Amino acid sequence: MAQKTADALIEGLMGWGVEVVFGLPGDGINGIMEALRTRREKIRFVHIQHEEAAAFMACAYAKYTGKLGVCLATSGPGALHLLNGLYDTKSDQAPVLALTGQTFSDLKGSSFQQEVNLTAVFADVAGVNQEVINPNQGPMLVDVACRHAHQHRGVSHICFPVDYQEKPLDPKAASMHKGPGHTSAAWSPAVTVPPASELENAAEILNAAAKPVLLVGKGALGASAEVTELAERLGAPVVKALLGKAVLPDDHPLTTGGLGLLGTRPSEEAMKGCDALLMVGTSFPYIEYLPKPGQARGVQIDDRPDRIGLRYPVEVGLVGDARPTLAALLPLLARGVCCPSGV
Repeated sequence: MAQKTADALIEGLMGWGVEVVFGLPGDGINGIMEALRTRREKIRFVHIQHEEAAAFMACAYAKYTGKLGVCLATSGPGALHLLNGLYDTKSDQAPVLALTGQTFSDLKGSSFQQEVNLTAVFADVAGVNQEVINPNQGPMLVDVACRHAHQHRGVSHICFPVDYQEKPLDPKAASMHKGPGHTSAAWSPAVTVPPASELENAAEILNAAAKPVLLVGKGALGASAEVTELAERLGAPVVKALLGKAVLPDDHPLTTGGLGLLGTRPSEEAMKGCDALLMVGTSFPYIEYLPKPGQARGVQIDDRPDRIGLRYPVEVGLVGDARPTLAALLPLLARGVCCPSGV
């Protein structure tokens, strides 16, 4: 027998290394649930009590493992319940794929029970947002959606009419431009380092500072060693945005803890007294806790150009990944006093 589209969907996810799916069963996803059931030894389904929790769990899983989070909900209100968690995913830049059911393909547009235009509803939150309109589309959409979620650290959404879930793949019915095996799960992240001239400009600002401070966020999670060495070299305290809490342990001698509504007084005082601010992998939103414009010269490291200067008027924006960028910056820095200077 030809493989059903829902089976191809789940096997496609397994090809992307997906090991767990968070969701709540419903009539609109019966085919997908059966595909998960028959592969329960290879991919785990976590049955939750509300779809909103499934999206939050997928987001948390993605944030703290770096793997693709997947949430599953039935058509109509079940799918709508995912949105709160998916907006958290979008805000915190975690790779998540949302799978939703849809009413029967030949009943769409008839105001059938719980019919919702889900691709319209998900348009703002999902970078890839597609409804399956042909069973042969399924394997391709899985690869497109997973690749986009990983690359852009955000939400992808596939909406799946319930009748198509049970349809067999039919290569003979494919369009003239679509052959079998044309898509794959191949992907690797880009690693970006700023040009030498920009690194030198950043180093000039940091070397001239008497009281530099580091503010680290989620983007610095893989660069703890480099953050530590840079802070020691500059004699600078490390202030942590909420999502950067794990960059250094709270009892590390170089950190003053968090900043903002859930922050510490030493972190607030470090910001008030600094004359240079190095932001690493953060778009910390509470600008009232940052140095006043004109007080401190700013340098920012972020792999997204549109986030440079978003919260603070930095002089130098280093567009690159935190770990290799810090590693390239370190040899250019003068060695200072190895103790926090802003506290």
